[in-house]
Amino acid sequence: MADLHETFTEFNRIIALSSTKKNELRTSRNSIRKDIETYFDKNRDKHTVKFKGQGSFAMNTTILPISGEYDVDDGVYIFGKEEDKPTPNTAHNWIFKAVENRTNQETIDKNTCVRVQYAKSYHVDLPIYYKTTDTDNENFFDSEDIPELAHKTKGWIESDPYAFKKWFDEKAKDKNQLKRIVRYLKAWTDNKSHLNLPSGMVFTILAVNNYVSKDRDDESFLETLQGIQKSIDDTRHIWAKYECYRPTVDTLENLLDKYSSETRKKDFLDALNSLITSGKQAVEVKSKKDACAKWQKHIGDRFPCSSINEKDEDVAKAFASPDQLRYDNKSA
Repeated sequence: MADLHETFTEFNRIIALSSTKKNELRTSRNSIRKDIETYFDKNRDKHTVKFKGQGSFAMNTTILPISGEYDVDDGVYIFGKEEDKPTPNTAHNWIFKAVENRTNQETIDKNTCVRVQYAKSYHVDLPIYYKTTDTDNENFFDSEDIPELAHKTKGWIESDPYAFKKWFDEKAKDKNQLKRIVRYLKAWTDNKSHLNLPSGMVFTILAVNNYVSKDRDDESFLETLQGIQKSIDDTRHIWAKYECYRPTVDTLENLLDKYSSETRKKDFLDALNSLITSGKQAVEVKSKKDACAKWQKHIGDRFPCSSINEKDEDVAKAFASPDQLRYDNKSA
């Protein structure tokens, strides 16, 4: 059977952010932090500010999108007394004023964050939180004092993305393959962007909950996909539930509700099934090139099939072994 472990790990190197890009993002993030600290020092007597990285960059699962524009999420935590708590719009205005001249690109004030755009195809999103205590705890983690996100239309909302990062870090400890699986899932959704598949957070949770460790990344990816399907695809598996709950605040929120309309759910589950069908065939065929083509049609042209060096005699030698192809599978 075709072993594409090396092809998958090469793909991981292609889609993962390089150390140069990571350093560039960190430099920009740190400059923005300095702008905000300076603004608070000059303008806010009753509030202090701290920062915590969040999202895929902090968890080291970011991919370089096909569009080329990547990002980093950096949580801005405003500390102060309850009676000095600003409105979400006021909090947004403080951060916007602090960073609006950081670049020569337009700074955008979104409902959930302030976005600083850079000309080199990346941006820094600044979600804003309020905490009414400051224990000088580096981890910011206090279960009795959950941060509140400043949402311009919904008000202050309990949200703790750093707790989510801690959860993932614990689950992915010493499991670099799991992080690669998350990146492969994100690359698939990026390649299928027209289907509006679930978010990276959803697939991060689903990957953790259904991860299967294998020596080969292609087999691990396939078996993890099968586990995800068995857990959520209630159209094909009787015990499945179309659910994906946050492991941290808000633990009662089913993140798949957003993707539960009849059309959107069908598109997602059908695309998942098609990927699994091709994946099954890919691990069963003899030719690495044929196997690669089956994966590539789903996860995109960046999947490096052209780097496979396979001689005809290698395939012939493989066919000399007992045939293990499953002929009941139609081509996916």
